[in-house]
This record gives sequence, C-alpha cells and structure tokens, in this order.
Amino acid sequence: MQNVLFFGVIGFFKRDYIRFGLEKLSKKYNVYFIDFTNLFNRKFFTKEHSKFFKTKKLLKVNSLKEFKKILIKKKFVCAFDLSSQNNNLNIFRKAINENKIKLVNYRTSLVPEFKRNFVLKIKFFLRIVLNNKELVFYYIKKLFNYNRVNRDNKINFVYDYYFCVGTKAYFNKNKIHRGSKIVYGKSLDYETFLDEKKSKIISNERFLLFVDQYLPYHNGYKIRNIPPYVSVNKYYDSLNSFFKFLEYKLDVKVIISAHPRSSLRINKTKFKNRKVINYKQTNKFISKSLAVINYTSTAMGFAVMHSKPIIFYTTDEINNSHDAYHVKFLSKHLGSTLVNVDDKVSYEKIFDKLLVVDEKKYKKYFNNYICHLKSKKETNFEKIIKIIKEKR
Repeated sequence: MQNVLFFGVIGFFKRDYIRFGLEKLSKKYNVYFIDFTNLFNRKFFTKEHSKFFKTKKLLKVNSLKEFKKILIKKKFVCAFDLSSQNNNLNIFRKAINENKIKLVNYRTSLVPEFKRNFVLKIKFFLRIVLNNKELVFYYIKKLFNYNRVNRDNKINFVYDYYFCVGTKAYFNKNKIHRGSKIVYGKSLDYETFLDEKKSKIISNERFLLFVDQYLPYHNGYKIRNIPPYVSVNKYYDSLNSFFKFLEYKLDVKVIISAHPRSSLRINKTKFKNRKVINYKQTNKFISKSLAVINYTSTAMGFAVMHSKPIIFYTTDEINNSHDAYHVKFLSKHLGSTLVNVDDKVSYEKIFDKLLVVDEKKYKKYFNNYICHLKSKKETNFEKIIKIIKEKR
C-alpha cells in the first residue's frame, strides 16, 4: 500500500481522524499524520496531547532533520496540508517539494476573512489599552516574534493542488506553479448536510439551537497563545438571561449543541440543565430549529443551508477582546441580527428583528464559502483518491 501524509498544527483528535476522511482512506492507503504543535505550541501540546487520537500512524517530529528522514523513509506519494495559513510550516513544506511529493493545500472550511481597517485598528488599540491589559502584553510578545514570522514568509515552496470549496478561496500566486491544479469541492459541513438529508430527527419541540463554542475554556486560546475572550461566570450568566428571555417571548426551549471538546458536566451545570446534544447532531437539529444562536462557529453554514435565521451574539468582554468586531462583521455579511447579551434593554428593543433571513445574502454566502459553483457531484473523498492516483 502507498503512504499518504496529512499534517498540521491543530492537534490530532478522533474527530479529526473521522472528519478529514482518514478513517475511510486508511482502507486503501497507509495514512500517517504529523502534528507540529510540539514544535510550535508547546503549551498546547503539553496540555492536550494525552487526548490525541491513539494510533501508530500519528508520527511525532522534533526537528526539520527528523522530518526529512521520515519523508525519505516513508516515500509518501502525497501530503495534505491542513494548516495552510500557518507560516511556521513553510520550511517543512519546502522539504516536501524537495522530495518531489505532491503537496495539497487541503482547506475544506471557508468563512469570510475578517480584517480590521485603519479606523477599526485605532478603536481596537484604544479599547485594549483601556480595558484589557492582558492583551497589551500579548501584542508586545507578538512584536518580538515579528522578525521570525517575516523570515518564514520568505521561504519558497509551491502547492501542486489547491482544494477550493468556495469562490472566495484565497490563492497565493507565489505558492503555485505552472502545473498547479485547482480542485473544486464542497465544505466538509456541506457534505454532512448532503449525507444526512434523508436522516431526520423526530421532534415536536419548538426550540432554538445554541451552537456552543466553549468560549471560556476553548483550547484554541492555547493554540494561538492568546488570553480567553470571556470570564466564566459573567459569560454564562449573561447567556442564560438571554436564553430565558427568548424562551419566554417565543414560547420555545433553547437546546445546546455541545462543542466537540467540551465537558458534558460543565455544559449541564453552566447552562442550567438545558438539553445538551452531541455536536454530531448539529445539522439535524438545525434543520428542525426555529433559529440558530451563534457566535463565530462555522456551523452557521448549516443554518445557511437550511435557510434558518441566525441570531449572532456578543458580550461586553468580547467587545474588549482580541476578537472585537469579528462577530459584527459576520452578522453584516449574512444580514442577521447581532445581540449584546450583556445589554438587556437593547435586545428587548430589537426582538422583532431576531428571526430574519436575508435570502440573497444567504445564497451569496453559500456560493462563496460552502460549495464552489464549479464543484461537481463527486465527493471530496473521491477527489482525494484522484489526487493521490494522479502522476506528477
């Protein structure tokens, strides 16, 4: 059997093994995974590696030299890059090129890219100076790392294939060559949507679905080395007050769609014993919901696919955090309502606008970020097989 490599800086959990198709692909190829968090995010690796999916195919790399030896020994026919936006890996991508291994930019989830303009940068700077001293220290550290990041950007390598799941997919012209191929596909969530079309939940409940991102505890903070956006008690108190308001005004229940890495015990306690569903059921429950309550989760794509209203939310703490203005940007993108759950007076005023769907913006979002217009009926798995089989 031929050897295939997947690599990234995201950890390696059972969910990744399944969602990226490695489980299915392993029936046809020897599929290996290399996670680089032990090199580039030691704090995250130390805390999370015990939760990694246990398999002999998960390879640990301690240096570039060791990585090069693995490339020679395993003779991979193809390498799928799951962290294409992380420049720390450029030197490793270059090594893949040098060993004449097909390199694939395998980005299967797209969202609108948020960039602060000059005015927002000034507002953000003033906010963190006045309200979030922890972030000030974070940006000082970032300045010290600037030279290294700039150096990594200058390392030359190219992708042989770009996986493209929407018209807004970004292609770095400096990272392609004359023979590079664009593979038009679907987001992983859209493939889930299509797979589950005939599989429906039976429920007579009227409910809103809250897509939990486990914000006070999310391990993404450790991946990015940033302080949490919110504090535990304030965040959950504000959310529960908002849920209670919606349950009374709309005569519904609020159901919690758990984050993949969250604790059921914490969710049950913090969300006042509301019903909590496994994240794998998110699409099915969205299909039956009255609306979806969301922060910035990519699961909002399911709401777009089902034409369900999205109620975006923020808090005072988020508005003074690293992620300030991000959710406002997303709500405008989809023509949805944004609620500050710390401001009861304001959300009572905009109650009538909560269950709105802007069909034109939803359709545009679908083509831009969920399924490319040029994508055919083939599944992403079938396209992966084609890439592996294709000769250089």
